[in-house]
Amino acid sequence: MTATPHHAVQAFRAVLDTNILIGYALLGSEVPRRSLAIQRSVEAVRLRGAAFVSDATLTELCTVLLRPNFDRYRPAAERIAFLTAFAAEARRVEPVPVERLCRDPDDDMFLAVALAADADWLVTVDRQLLSVRQVGRTRILRPERFLDAIG
Repeated sequence: MTATPHHAVQAFRAVLDTNILIGYALLGSEVPRRSLAIQRSVEAVRLRGAAFVSDATLTELCTVLLRPNFDRYRPAAERIAFLTAFAAEARRVEPVPVERLCRDPDDDMFLAVALAADADWLVTVDRQLLSVRQVGRTRILRPERFLDAIG
């Protein structure tokens, strides 16, 4: 681990839900207006922050993104390239064991990563996760609200 100079801006810590990463990975060169916030959110985390994952969240991303029904949006090779790059830059954490926090138990793995990473933000469009609003110090926000929050 390298020391950060005192004048450097502290990078924020974020968890990006699978739906955000899938949306980003499937974007072409022409980004629909409704997807701009997703694109900008992922790029902001990649440039100015740190994305946190667990083995479980990374496995879910891989499983979903490689579904053949996404072939019509982006070739498999491009999706694999995105997965490889994202997996290399994301920081893995061992998730904190959590009691059921979300109505959808499948979403608890993202909350567990947020707690383990002491994340500032969890970015999602999932209504079940958004209804939790906050876990630990992690605020759970839609991409548009996340972009407002980070300035």
